[in-house]
Amino acid sequence: MDFQHFTTSDQVQLAFSIKGSGQPIVFLSGYGGAGEDFFPQVNSCVKAGYKAIVFDRRSHGYSENPVHGHSMQRHGQDLAELLDYLGLIKPILVGQSMGASTIFSYLNQYGEDNCRGAFILDQTPKIINSADWEYGMYNSENIDFDHYLDGELPNPFYKLPKGFVLPRLLVQMKRRPKFDFAMTKPLFLDHMNSDWRELLQRLSMPIHFLAGEHSPMWPAAHAEASAALCVNGTFSIIENAGHAVNLEKAKETNQALLEFTKRLS
Repeated sequence: MDFQHFTTSDQVQLAFSIKGSGQPIVFLSGYGGAGEDFFPQVNSCVKAGYKAIVFDRRSHGYSENPVHGHSMQRHGQDLAELLDYLGLIKPILVGQSMGASTIFSYLNQYGEDNCRGAFILDQTPKIINSADWEYGMYNSENIDFDHYLDGELPNPFYKLPKGFVLPRLLVQMKRRPKFDFAMTKPLFLDHMNSDWRELLQRLSMPIHFLAGEHSPMWPAAHAEASAALCVNGTFSIIENAGHAVNLEKAKETNQALLEFTKRLS
């Protein structure tokens, strides 16, 4: 992908790439990932007549890694500034993991007027389990999140992607800048402690929650529970898939995404 950059209001250079034309769809990756990891979805959406925009959040992918702005609030602001910079009118927002939380942050701060719909990939709206929410991270009540990044992180795959996906993913990961876990730790902790359930109850726009059946992060049932919070929520679960469902089950994810986008037209 060919990346361009724009400068945020706090003087950070953020990367994005555009392919195709038509109704815009903006893709946001999870923590430590990069927009180019959505290549199976980008190709599918462009072929279907959409404009695909991948966005590298600050400190991710080919964007600048500043010392400031490591909060979900700032990441939501960055998304708003990207949409304004590109002049995008009512885009469809697609987010995987923390990319979905960035969408929630944007909607919480700016409302839903300039969003046609959101497609959420394996992200629960509340990560820490509580008496009124059992769809958060497995064993979250007993995890020391302050030191979570010091240990071995869960494998995002249930099974490795097949075909061309894994070789291309490995090439992309090798050539892009190394992710800075230490610098972005405040962002990670903010993400872990966020609760977007009240936001979901306020939104009237269409939101689809797609879960991987065997996600190592949280129960797939979070998708149905999350959709139930929304006025216009739907859900689906992809069998034999983990957390990185868009890569592990690219064909099935593409089909679900295009079915969702067609309902919005």
